[in-house]
Amino acid sequence: MNLTRSSLCLLAATILGAPAFAQDSTIDLGGTWESIACELRPQAGADGLAPWYLKRSITFAPGRIDAHFTTYADPTCSAPLLELKFGGGVNVLGASDVAPGAREVDLIVNDYLTITPQMDGFAGFLNSAEPGACGATEWAVGEEQDVFATGCSVMGVAANSPTTEYEVLHVSAGHLYFGARPVDGQPLGEPDDRPTALQMPLKRLEGGMTQKVGADDLRVPKHVEIVLFKQAEGADPAAVRAFFENITQKMNQNDTLLYRSVGQGEDGTWLCVNYWTSRPDMETLNAQAQSWADEFATMGALVDPSSFRLTSYDTGL
Repeated sequence: MNLTRSSLCLLAATILGAPAFAQDSTIDLGGTWESIACELRPQAGADGLAPWYLKRSITFAPGRIDAHFTTYADPTCSAPLLELKFGGGVNVLGASDVAPGAREVDLIVNDYLTITPQMDGFAGFLNSAEPGACGATEWAVGEEQDVFATGCSVMGVAANSPTTEYEVLHVSAGHLYFGARPVDGQPLGEPDDRPTALQMPLKRLEGGMTQKVGADDLRVPKHVEIVLFKQAEGADPAAVRAFFENITQKMNQNDTLLYRSVGQGEDGTWLCVNYWTSRPDMETLNAQAQSWADEFATMGALVDPSSFRLTSYDTGL
């Protein structure tokens, strides 16, 4: 994969914007968790929205987080680009309105932050920094360096500077949900940036309370649908969001659309990611939606129909 400097900066924003974890006596989070499937991280860049793919592995104890993220170039997560590990502390705050039982969490990365490039292009990108401004030695594929003390100027990491992200998390049926990531790849750097929706969960590997998750558990998304489109010329973005809110409310009546994340990139392209209980459920509800004349009456004035791009895939659950 040939990565330009702009796309490498986009990847850096994607990784540093990844979620992390916390512990509180009212929710059972202890142990090790990992991604249930290859995860999509759509990002907005100079050339429009671009997909990045990610797998996460987390181990945490009271007051302690250790995270391991691997980013890939392909939707099957078979071509790694880089690995990132970090550790630090957390503060669990009050209840969140995102889901029943969800909590607001502040993550503080204040212990270590390591990078391991897994492709020549990314190693070269890291080596473009001034000497000593990103790691202590020259970067090479497969070699890990801790950049917490040195910082990494080309990835926007300041030296010896703890960072805080403002998160939400939710545990249900042995799965751990984090807030949906901003579509433009920006970190959750202010309290007002705290997510208002959830993303695909992690599954528990060990530790914590043992729970059996049935194959028909409606909290576990088995199919993901991704829609890209442009709004019609002169359309109000607020009207587009209101349209999705109305449609989502109607779709939620049958409990097969688990989550929906909607965002607009800097180039005006919209992203809609739908998490479904299964592909047949998605197809059934989408077929029913064809008869919702009242709900879709305004769609023609809001969306450019020629711009639609639709993909979907099973999560493997």
